[in-house]
Amino acid sequence: MLGSTLLGLMVVTLVWGQQYPIPPTCYSKVLTMAVDINARAAQIKNVYDAMGCSTHLPDLYIDVHNACVISTMSSYLSNLRGIREGRCGYSRPVQLLMTSINQLNHIIAQKCHGELAFTYDDCAVLRGRRY
Repeated sequence: MLGSTLLGLMVVTLVWGQQYPIPPTCYSKVLTMAVDINARAAQIKNVYDAMGCSTHLPDLYIDVHNACVISTMSSYLSNLRGIREGRCGYSRPVQLLMTSINQLNHIIAQKCHGELAFTYDDCAVLRGRRY
């Protein structure tokens, strides 16, 4: 009797935990967004709609532990906004990348202010990183 009651209680807590998951912390949200943006920035050079005008874009690597990440994202955004060739800047992949970078910049600068700790300050690492 006691075993079935404990088993029933465990099943209820598992089901309850599935419906209301623990929200991600600010740090985990920033990390997952950075990985997603890194993948999108690498992929945008292979997308047919943006291939011709994205070849001049620098490689983007976002490391949220580097203090230069905000300036790196800002300069990459200005490069994306400067694309005007053949309406490439208005294509869906470019717009999604710009939106994601804007969101991450907002989260780092305003929402997570004080929660993130930058462990180093080396802008050359972000510029020289290759996949």
